[in-house]
Amino acid sequence: MTGYPVERAGALGDQVSDDLRRRIITRELPSDTLLVESKLAEQYDVSRGPVRDAIRTLVQEGLVENRGRSARVIGLHADDVDELFALRSALEHMALDFSTQGNRDELVAALEEALEEMRDAVRQNDPQAFTRADMRFHSSFPRSAHMRRIHDMWSQFQRTIGDLLLVANLEHNDLEPSLRKHEQLAAMITAGNDAAALAELADHLNASRRRIRRDYAGAPDEDDLLIR
Repeated sequence: MTGYPVERAGALGDQVSDDLRRRIITRELPSDTLLVESKLAEQYDVSRGPVRDAIRTLVQEGLVENRGRSARVIGLHADDVDELFALRSALEHMALDFSTQGNRDELVAALEEALEEMRDAVRQNDPQAFTRADMRFHSSFPRSAHMRRIHDMWSQFQRTIGDLLLVANLEHNDLEPSLRKHEQLAAMITAGNDAAALAELADHLNASRRRIRRDYAGAPDEDDLLIR
């Protein structure tokens, strides 16, 4: 049996859930795959406790359903993408609004750090590094808002969103357009054009949703069909 031993630094349950999430989203573990606690513990070289923690996390994220000592992979489909991005849009809009009201300097600094990482990733043509920086950019909104519940809700789904973005980015060789869109959004925030920034964020997230719905879920949005 192929093993996937986890590193010993950090919470083992988080490491197991991170790897299982990636394997589910990339469809290495397709829908209806049965995840058995004892087999997962052997694969990851951990006790059953971290495996149970990992499965509990994935159940909360809607990726698997619990079946006692096992779990069935549900996976993600077009409707799930729409739901995730509806939640993401609501959270990011609230977080951006709160951040610009009192923590703009903190937010601008965090966005610029993320943009530098994105520029480096573009120069290296590294989709994985670009995706990490992309998620750092968007995570700057809930972090700078200093609203615990918004941050907690964002944290619950950001890894799923990040893995979806990575799958999409691996399909596209040119990361430059995405970088430019992020730079444009950051410039609006820096200049204090908050209404324009919120509108740009809405367009940005909707475009991302449509791309993932089309490329990952194989279900073009109605607007995409009309364009054709």
